Amino acid sequence: MPHVTPASPRPGPARLLAAAAPLRRTGFLPPRAPVLTLPGPFQAVPDLIPALAGAYGAGGVRPLIREASAAWPADLTRQADALTPDEQDALLSAAAILMHLYRWDAVPVHPDRFHEVPAFPRALDGLFRHLSAARGLPPCGGLYTLKYLNWRSPDAAPGAAYDAATLHAGNVRIAHAWQSGEAGEQLDLWIQTFVLAEARGQAVLVAGLDAVQAAHEHDRDALAGALAALHHAIRAVAREINVFTRFHVIRTDLWRVLTQPTFGWGLTERGTLLEGASGLQLGATQFADLTLGVPFSGPLGAALLASRAYLPPEQRALLSAWDAHHGDVRAAVQAWGDSRARDLYGACVQDMERWCVSHRERGAAYLRGDGRSHVMASTGTQFEAGVPHDQAFRDLMTTRVDDTRSRRLAPDGD
Repeated sequence: MPHVTPASPRPGPARLLAAAAPLRRTGFLPPRAPVLTLPGPFQAVPDLIPALAGAYGAGGVRPLIREASAAWPADLTRQADALTPDEQDALLSAAAILMHLYRWDAVPVHPDRFHEVPAFPRALDGLFRHLSAARGLPPCGGLYTLKYLNWRSPDAAPGAAYDAATLHAGNVRIAHAWQSGEAGEQLDLWIQTFVLAEARGQAVLVAGLDAVQAAHEHDRDALAGALAALHHAIRAVAREINVFTRFHVIRTDLWRVLTQPTFGWGLTERGTLLEGASGLQLGATQFADLTLGVPFSGPLGAALLASRAYLPPEQRALLSAWDAHHGDVRAAVQAWGDSRARDLYGACVQDMERWCVSHRERGAAYLRGDGRSHVMASTGTQFEAGVPHDQAFRDLMTTRVDDTRSRRLAPDGD
């Protein structure tokens, strides 16, 4: 196919590449490994978390959190301003976990607690809100605070720069566990699932950026090479998640009752419910969708855009900069890309479509329940076991499958 030069060149991706520069090594994981110990009185905050594990699975943690936080120095929040940014992130993560535990009090979760907005201890609430505001985040637990700042690895020194490629199954563990026994082991695996999936997502980010740059430089070889890397990276993300979920490493009976419901939490701020932690915030899939030009037209597409509010400012800036180049790679493949680029683009779309279908089927199976009476949750929505919400979830996910499928290229290139 002959080289085609657009009549009206679009602005280059300079803003996108600049926004991505700080994130190229680690993607949506923090740029430095999470700090595990804090100076002076601040260490009491993370130290409280494992001490609550027994009560969280029994009578409840609220009295213990109230008593412990009442003993913190009166000026602890003010003192936090003198911490380094990495130390503030570590303290924010610990405070978010304590807010999370206070929010639910005990597991299994009583249905009434889904509709409750408790009166949090003043010292904890003030610390959490102050640190959230300083970080540019809403005062609500999310993937970043509860998971991405809550891991450790012998191959990544706390507070040091690292490469996401060095993280793999076997060298990543939860840093601060809030459940004990087998439930704690399952929580550890759940944290690992997201951290390792996001670690593989770093390669999705780099490949996507390379594809956008090649599209603007009209470099056929570079475009095909970037799409080949994207193809492998998307599969690596799916494989990382499937190792933990599809092959029964994560026990769905414990996960469904003791872990997943509590990730649908939020605080009511000025009448708006913040849904809290959600798989929609997984950067790896957002990078792939933006690179491939998958539209955000359906209800889950809109939810993806809304989920950006829970991301740190630098990550929001990257996604915002990428929005301007949402269709650039597909347009390049159609206009002047060779057959290899077309085939690889199609393979990437197929990868994402398979991922959406897989998530749809696993989610529907989860929502069908096991016949026992307990509360389940999906993206902040409460369900009772046995109620056929699985078809509603299937229908919702099908809209995202359709959004992805719409990016398939016709055989003639139209």
